Amino acid sequence: MTTTMQLALDIPGKPPAPEPWGVVVDEVLLNSLGTAASNWWAINSGPFHLNGKLRHLVVLPVGAITEIGPFTQDDAEFARDHLVENGIHPRAVKVRRWTEQPHMPGCRKAKPCRLCTPPEAQQSAA
Repeated sequence: MTTTMQLALDIPGKPPAPEPWGVVVDEVLLNSLGTAASNWWAINSGPFHLNGKLRHLVVLPVGAITEIGPFTQDDAEFARDHLVENGIHPRAVKVRRWTEQPHMPGCRKAKPCRLCTPPEAQQSAA
């Protein structure tokens, strides 16, 4: 009688992707402070826009609230620190989890909420 032994190899699967994070920049606050940092941000935010890493959450005549990302958490914190080192007030930048549906600043919901969903999307869902 012959028996066959089978060797089991522990082949690790693909590691889970890191959770995406973003950096919210409050341009309205930045512009209201009247420092040179607002000009610096206006010039240096262009590459984020060109490579698709900048999205507008709220647009007002006096500025916008934008979010750059997605990044890993370490990269998002580095980006925030880099912005602060270049003169942007710490209250004008915030690191938060990246969501596919952009939430308004201050929204704490995990899924898109009524306030964060554009009105035209709410009407089509009804």
